Amino acid sequence: MSSTENSLIGSVFERKTSTAQSLPSPRFAKTPGSGFPAVQHRSKSAFARAKEEEKSSSNARHTTVPLVNPTSPAKQPRSRDLEVDSHTADDAMRQQISDENERRVANMTEEEREQERCEVLEQLGSGAADLLERVRAARSRNTTKAPARSEGILVPNEQAPEASREIPIVSSLPGFTTGRNLSRVKSLEDFGKRAPPILVKSSTRPSSPNKASRQLRFAALTPGDVYVYESAPVSPKRKAIALPPPPDVPDPSIVSLGTFKENGLPRKRPLSPASPKGDDRPAQKIADDRSEPEEGTPEYIRRRYFPNMPADNPSMSWMKPSSFISEPVLLRFDLTGAPIPAEISAALPSHLGLHHHADGDHAGYTLDDIFLLSRSTVPAQRTMMLNILVGIARRLGMQARDPNYADRISELQGKEEELRKRILAAGLSAMNEKGGVGVRAIEVVRECIVDWDAVFDAEHVELDLAPAIMSVLQVPDFLTQATEIFTQASLPPESLAQLLSIVFRLSQESNTIADSILKTPRLLPALIQTFLLTPIPPPSDTPLPNPVALQCLTVLASSSRTNAMALCEPADALLRFITMLPPTSPFPKSLAAHLLIETLRLYATLASYGLYSHIATSAASYFASLFTYIVSSKSKPLKVAWAGLVEAWIVCATDPHHTTPPHDILWSQVTSWGWGAEVLQLRQGITEEEGEVWAAIWSASSAWLEGTRVNGIRGGEGERVETLNTIQDGFSKGVEHNVVTASLEALRAELAQIHNTPLPERYQRLQRIGMHARVLSSVVRLWLACMPVANIDTNAASLLGAPPFNLPFTELSSFCASVVSHSLWSLVTGIERAACKHLATFLAYFHRLSRHIPGTSPDLWVAQGVAILERQLPGEEEHAFQILGAILGTLTPQFRGAMAHPSIWEKGGWSVIKPFLDYTIRPNREVYIAPSDVTPESIMRCTTLRLPSSSSLSSVPDEHRPTGLPLPHLWLTSPIDHLLRSGSSPVFKALPSSWDASEVDVVRASLLFIKATQEIVVRYSLNRFALKRSEMVFACMKVFMLEHGQQQEYPSPATGDEEEVFRDLIVSKLLSDLLAPFTLSAASASSPSSKLPDIDLEQASLPFLGSGTPFYQFYTDFLALYDAISFSHPTFASLLLPPLALTYPIDYRRILWADFAHVLRTVRTPVDQVIAGDLRDFLYPIEKGEMIGKYAGALLQGSVDGFLRLVAVHHVACNIWPDLRSEEVGAEQEDAAKMLLKMVVEKGDGRVVREVLRYRQVREETVVYPPACFETSGEWIADRAEFARQALGSELHARLEGVFYG
Repeated sequence: MSSTENSLIGSVFERKTSTAQSLPSPRFAKTPGSGFPAVQHRSKSAFARAKEEEKSSSNARHTTVPLVNPTSPAKQPRSRDLEVDSHTADDAMRQQISDENERRVANMTEEEREQERCEVLEQLGSGAADLLERVRAARSRNTTKAPARSEGILVPNEQAPEASREIPIVSSLPGFTTGRNLSRVKSLEDFGKRAPPILVKSSTRPSSPNKASRQLRFAALTPGDVYVYESAPVSPKRKAIALPPPPDVPDPSIVSLGTFKENGLPRKRPLSPASPKGDDRPAQKIADDRSEPEEGTPEYIRRRYFPNMPADNPSMSWMKPSSFISEPVLLRFDLTGAPIPAEISAALPSHLGLHHHADGDHAGYTLDDIFLLSRSTVPAQRTMMLNILVGIARRLGMQARDPNYADRISELQGKEEELRKRILAAGLSAMNEKGGVGVRAIEVVRECIVDWDAVFDAEHVELDLAPAIMSVLQVPDFLTQATEIFTQASLPPESLAQLLSIVFRLSQESNTIADSILKTPRLLPALIQTFLLTPIPPPSDTPLPNPVALQCLTVLASSSRTNAMALCEPADALLRFITMLPPTSPFPKSLAAHLLIETLRLYATLASYGLYSHIATSAASYFASLFTYIVSSKSKPLKVAWAGLVEAWIVCATDPHHTTPPHDILWSQVTSWGWGAEVLQLRQGITEEEGEVWAAIWSASSAWLEGTRVNGIRGGEGERVETLNTIQDGFSKGVEHNVVTASLEALRAELAQIHNTPLPERYQRLQRIGMHARVLSSVVRLWLACMPVANIDTNAASLLGAPPFNLPFTELSSFCASVVSHSLWSLVTGIERAACKHLATFLAYFHRLSRHIPGTSPDLWVAQGVAILERQLPGEEEHAFQILGAILGTLTPQFRGAMAHPSIWEKGGWSVIKPFLDYTIRPNREVYIAPSDVTPESIMRCTTLRLPSSSSLSSVPDEHRPTGLPLPHLWLTSPIDHLLRSGSSPVFKALPSSWDASEVDVVRASLLFIKATQEIVVRYSLNRFALKRSEMVFACMKVFMLEHGQQQEYPSPATGDEEEVFRDLIVSKLLSDLLAPFTLSAASASSPSSKLPDIDLEQASLPFLGSGTPFYQFYTDFLALYDAISFSHPTFASLLLPPLALTYPIDYRRILWADFAHVLRTVRTPVDQVIAGDLRDFLYPIEKGEMIGKYAGALLQGSVDGFLRLVAVHHVACNIWPDLRSEEVGAEQEDAAKMLLKMVVEKGDGRVVREVLRYRQVREETVVYPPACFETSGEWIADRAEFARQALGSELHARLEGVFYG
């Protein structure tokens, strides 16, 4: 092959160079003879003079392209694919190159062709064929056009300037013109590769192009080819435009620039178009190199400002975005605290302000970014991060308290409390800052403290919802910061109000924090001055008083008597809200009414301690005007607040000696003011729907009648008659009757739906239950207050001739029976108990009323008392003492008859155990929680008005618990518990000097009290309040643990004889009587006690032993004590058996059958006397393994009898005979069964062999007791005989024929 054929390029021809020598600059060509340059006039511009000189010069630039002709044109074959009509020099050259290329391609091998094809595709891309076709079509169109005009001279097409033969890539559309920065493609080589105009200056474009030649045609693009951002683009300098759609008629001259492959998501930067098929990575790389990059990108910056630097230069890496390989997807948030999905985070534009962090490729801020930037020294940045934390805390709080919250952040599920602490710490660190940082910091703290938990009306209960958060808060330091903020008042009023709500929420948390608020210097004066003592009249730029401050003072007063006394001094200034009634107040009417209501509630709270009641005398005229306004007002909260304040002041006046200071208000003053009649006037205009107002009126009237009974003439008989004359008709057929009936029906409906109520809504339902229960308790209290003095003794057996007024007694009785057994009491804890407190009060009042209802027998009244006593809540200790006294007073020797031994009453009867029962109700005498209804006793003794939290009741020892209510289920056995711990019992340290009883006396009275109450509650089907089998067993076990001679700090001189307590005949008889209803014989007789639901002994012992001492350890000591001192006591021995049930771990059976096997012969409890509900508990599932050897050894030694023998025979026989087994066994187990049979036959006596061979039980049928289980017959005998023959051989089998068939 020649060299010409090997080259793809034809001959190269050089132009003829000019022989003329270069002349000097024409500027001095016409130099005058003087030798000086010619004068140049400034009338012509430099540009015009240069043009003239250029024209006069011989070096003028040619305006036409010279023709280049080959010296020896070669004869080339005519092209087969392209027919050319003109035979110009250019056409000849192209024809020559085409022929040369065809000849070279024809001489190539397939491998060479494929290689060249790949090189072309690598350079031009996969669309090279289409591109060449368009180029050919453009050339053919140019050859048919008219001669081009260049500078006014007609020239042929082949001689036209290069600018007139540009390759058109788009066709022109009317109405669109090109901009000055658009350039047209000059050649195929320049297609897709143009440098920025700042770097390269075009040498082919004319200086003043013709406007007609500057036309722009648009490619055929679909709407999906272009994405227009709705928001601003990445660079604000580049304006996004929407291209018009392509014409309906296809135009082959339109060249597509590609198709935009979108993924359905908005992106921060457009994606590069993907090739439809094939591997276009090399071509794509070339296209990327030649295309102009987007403005603002790292490549754009490199080309514009560093054109000589290669793209992969390490010094240019600072411009490139950071990339992480296998970077985990982190949760990110926008500026409002809303989470950004991971697929959106990488696509959002940067102008949204979500990329100002380390990882600029992802929009949004991670939690680490937020917490880091929340410590920023730039105030604006720190403010923004705190604002994000506000949104995050709000969402986390919603999902923490609402399981059905729609916008849950699943990635943070279960981490709410941990993040709450971190967010709170971030807010606390910025609280002292000024400006927006401090404002947002307070908002963060408010979200974490106030808005996080559900909203509770918890004025009379410690919330104790966030003890861990309180430790993070560092309450004393926070309160000091809050004081400074209140004092400086540099923040907006809204922020100060938010800070006030935080302090209010802290006051609700616990009494300890409330004490800290009062002890913080200058905090209380700052609160009062900032939010209450505002100028009057209020200036336009001054905030109005805030009722939340009054609510905070009320909560602080209710927390403790000490705090209430501290608030008495500033309470004088609050009288301004009472003297200025809402119609004449300078504040808005609604705000004035709210301030008035909160002030009355604060005064009522102080009066509940017997404090600040002198204000009723000091401001009597103002309160008289207030009552006139209240009567005419339609505000329900205002009437309730006024009635509550009057009730508290009436109670203070009932016994003036109990107020602080004494005689702060007198009964004579109350009588002169006519409050009793005024309260009844509030009934006017009240409808049936205003049950809360009726309850307040009835409670105030009850307090008035109770006070007249103490201070009135003839026990207040005249006042009672006057009151009854006013209300009797209403309770017969009026509004009062309808109110009581409606509350009863509402309570039934609410209690029926309490189980189906979601947790977030349950507290609201409980509040409605408490409101309706308040109506019933107040009306029953009023009924009791209207009783004659002769019938006030609740223990009296005399009945009323006629009730004071009519009540639905039957409906009330049935409702109480359903309430005491309702599962509501096991649901409510802590905060919810405050809502149910009125329900417990209603039960206590009804117990007093029930004694006067015809048909209530003494034992029924005792049963009601036992049930209602367990339902009393903290604060109702006085009611509990009254109910307990009624129960003990009813269980007299005459009532019990021959059940009680006379010696019990001779030793003092119930007085022996009364101190222990009283301690169970109120273990801490220093704490007195106010009841629901204020009493003369409570105003003198109460230390707090708030119920303790659940944690405070369970996390402290018994002697430090603020209350013993609600009573534990085993409260009846509390005297025995104190005997077991007499060395540390606080009861023995505080017994009166007149108390003189022995252990035997205490145990006798305790067991008798348990027996009496147990029989009564079971008789009336109040099984929920009876001791279960395991509880009774454990109670009796504790009696046996009271062995004689144990170390006691307070020995009694009347210990009795030298024997142990359980050997006392009366004690032994009472123990047998208590356990008898739970034996197998009682179960077969369908005893009511045997049908009670049961728990295991490990649960029953937990209240006494605690979590630190397992019941197994107690049982081990109990078994060792039996071995030491029992002497085969039958009741003692029977208490060893319940833990042997197969529902308990094997350790209990192992310790008796192995470690204490020597005591087995002393345990001879009959089967029917076993304390159990079903004998199957000891028989199934069948024992295997080591215990079979223990059972067999005890049988062969003859050391078991009665129940234990039955258990041993059962498990040994079931491991031998196939008909007793419920499952198939393998060959190994079969061999073990044969060996066990052989051992029993060879070593056992006749009784053992007969019982093992003839024992028969069917698991699916009723258990057969001995001896019937050894005397049955059937086909199974023959099967066993055959099995024995295979196991023992013919000789031994023959000896057993008489046993099988005898």
